[in-house]
Amino acid sequence: MVKYNFHLRKDKVTQDGLMPIRLLFRIDSAVIKRNTGFSCKPADWQNNRVKANSKKEDYYGYDEINEGLQKIESKIQDISLFFRASKIDLTKESFIDKFDSNGEITITPELDFFKCFDDYIDKGKPIKTYNTIKGQVTVRNYIEIFAKEKGFKITFEIIDEGFFELLRDYSYQTKEIKQNYFCKIIKVLKSFLNWATDKGYNATRDFEKFKASDHDIDIIYLSFEELMKLYNKDMKSDKLSQVRDFYCMGCFTGLRFSDLSKLHLANISDDHIVISIQKTKTQNHAIKLNKYAKEILNKYKDTIYEPLPVISSQKFNEYIKDCCELAEINKSFTIHWFVGNQKKSLTQPKHKFITSHTARKTFITNSLLLGMEPKAIKKIANIKKDAVLDKYMKVTEAFTDEQMDKAWG
Repeated sequence: MVKYNFHLRKDKVTQDGLMPIRLLFRIDSAVIKRNTGFSCKPADWQNNRVKANSKKEDYYGYDEINEGLQKIESKIQDISLFFRASKIDLTKESFIDKFDSNGEITITPELDFFKCFDDYIDKGKPIKTYNTIKGQVTVRNYIEIFAKEKGFKITFEIIDEGFFELLRDYSYQTKEIKQNYFCKIIKVLKSFLNWATDKGYNATRDFEKFKASDHDIDIIYLSFEELMKLYNKDMKSDKLSQVRDFYCMGCFTGLRFSDLSKLHLANISDDHIVISIQKTKTQNHAIKLNKYAKEILNKYKDTIYEPLPVISSQKFNEYIKDCCELAEINKSFTIHWFVGNQKKSLTQPKHKFITSHTARKTFITNSLLLGMEPKAIKKIANIKKDAVLDKYMKVTEAFTDEQMDKAWG
């Protein structure tokens, strides 16, 4: 196993006070030293990286230095994967030969990892929902792209802590994906590897230690006032009017886009929608129609669009932003997310953040704010876990705190 770290050479200091950064490998009892070609000030060296200069100091390229150190680490991890996958004994000489070479690192697997992944997905199709299968295919393709871009093929033998670290660094530093999505990738990967272990394809258990924590995400929703502005706005075309009505139907019922898209006349009575929920496989789920939902359904009664006009999700998300912009839902709104441990933010007019997913969130949040009992909301919105509703409770607590401050100071 290769262990390594960077350290400063205190025996060599330049006139500018810079010390060379050296790389130390440890393979069994052997120690290998390599110069990285980078130098930094001792005061700026922290946790194997060069921390950012203060504004008072001259910039001497800490970004470029850290990027170079990251490339060196990635190369070490790639070489380690090569030896494990190829089942070649790792020695000091063989590692140096690979590290000092500029050649491509290629791994040839004995068992096709991705054919097994495809088999796992196919066998789940009869018992899993469409969205679950779609998510598994996306993760499988993501890992395949990761392997191609890193220049090696994946086998079950190399799925260990080093593989996890390489996938994590690739996801956060190269692809800059959100931390919650990386958590989903690891969840799907571990599920597949558990299945592969049961099938006898995989003999290693290191993947059980893989951990990726998620963060609460910002809940984007329309306030009741914004929803009414959108609902009552005279749209400039039938297309936008239909998109607005479809979206508002989600806001008034809590149904997901996928379930509204499959709505038929047979699902609708005078006072209720009765539907089978695709995502949770809930049968005969009944939702009472409020006056706004009834008005929308009556609008399309005895037309070619009855019960609701349907549009593709891609076009829908484009048009609903136009609808909200026409309704002047333009208040500045900021979302936050994490890429690894880095918090990122984006501020835009609120209409730019509105998608089909925010309709259901609008229903849940406004139902809480309007005083509906949480138990009733869970039943109507078909929420299975308390933790899901708890996230909305935090949003409404922040809103009521704000209202208290405005009213009482």
